Amino acid sequence: MSFSTKYSQYYDLFYDEKNYKAEAAFVTGLLGRYGIVGGHLMDLGCGTGRHAAEFAAEGFCVSGVDMSADMLIRADARRGTLPDKVAKRLRFQEGDARTVRTGELYDAVVSLFHVASYQATNADFIAMCHTAAMHLPRSGLFLFDCWYGPAVLGDPPKVRIKRASSDATSVIRIAEPTMRPHDNTVAVNYTILLTDQKTQSVETVLETHLMRYMFKPEVELMLELSGFEVLDSVKWMGGELSAVDLSATFVARKR
Repeated sequence: MSFSTKYSQYYDLFYDEKNYKAEAAFVTGLLGRYGIVGGHLMDLGCGTGRHAAEFAAEGFCVSGVDMSADMLIRADARRGTLPDKVAKRLRFQEGDARTVRTGELYDAVVSLFHVASYQATNADFIAMCHTAAMHLPRSGLFLFDCWYGPAVLGDPPKVRIKRASSDATSVIRIAEPTMRPHDNTVAVNYTILLTDQKTQSVETVLETHLMRYMFKPEVELMLELSGFEVLDSVKWMGGELSAVDLSATFVARKR
């Protein structure tokens, strides 16, 4: 799905506390474990480009792809604030993770912050895997994270409220999840209250994100059907994957 303009506008404010530098270091460390220590990355579902900027700062050339034009406007604006040597390693383009074809090959394709879980059907996820395969040479790596099924079933998502503010706006985001166990999905219904700090006027935005949770056997099967060999599955930010870890990270090599 493509985020709404309003959601995209406040996306970075929602995740201001997220440690993108540490997350990028985790990803590059995992890539390095399997032989990719530099080169050209595709960041599939790059959002506003915060991970991509960190990869570029670490020396990778990064091609960021996202289906949200609003997100990419913010990614390009971020690029303009970076040192020249970092900005020159970054480029962004609009495209759907299921269908985009850039005509280039990359050393690795990464897809982060649960972009894979937005692929709500088998057809969607396999199409995303084919996108990765089409952009990799033999032995290229595909790394992604997703919601991990055992953890979702063991501790189902609950209502959560998140508050954030800037000089111009204060934001309250209420997330109300609805489990859809026969589809292995969760419909996360967002109510977003935007308060103008100057006028105190309030705008309400309603949005639903359908998130798929996955299990190792199905991920491994769909990757194998897409031409990959699964190399590793770990919890997000490292360590052995367990049934209580909400976010799983998979690494696969193109055969």
